[in-house]
Amino acid sequence: MMQPFTPDGDTYHVDDNIALVQALERCAAAYRNRCDSNSCGDYPNPMWVRLYAASERLKQAVQQNDVAREILVIGSSLLGCDEMAVLELHGSSNLSLLAGSGMTAGRQQALVANTAAIASAIQAGQISIVNTDAPYSMWSELGITAFVPVCNQGKPRGAIIFYQFLPQRSDLDLADRELLRLLSMFAGPSLFNR
Repeated sequence: MMQPFTPDGDTYHVDDNIALVQALERCAAAYRNRCDSNSCGDYPNPMWVRLYAASERLKQAVQQNDVAREILVIGSSLLGCDEMAVLELHGSSNLSLLAGSGMTAGRQQALVANTAAIASAIQAGQISIVNTDAPYSMWSELGITAFVPVCNQGKPRGAIIFYQFLPQRSDLDLADRELLRLLSMFAGPSLFNR
């Protein structure tokens, strides 16, 4: 079994977009090296290819100031989830929707009705995946498959919510989990370094 690349506890404290782009370049280079050294026959391992693509896309989105939309594209093309929300936490208990796809009126109402619990989960800083030992049963009630809190400069700043994945996706594999961790590390600085 292949182990994740991003070690637990690794954080990237970046104060500006230049340092952020440099950190994403280092991450992309490490994933590219993994592609080269962990091939499946004549082809690179798809896990590392996806992670390389995500880190490159995020870097380009930072440079083009289009991060929220690119997070939706990464979720759709690399995770197989067309129904997502990118949220910003204001203060300790107010949320706003930065970007979304597949956001029905019912989902928006559910986010508003559960703002305090979602804000608390953002502050807890724990990635939650339904059908695992996720601490929040609320996620399955809201139709959420994965919840990814994001921080910037050590402060909780928002979350990425993944609703239903495409029907052919039965579960999240190691590459998916690693991609969620990548987003958790870099989405906050990418979205909120201004």
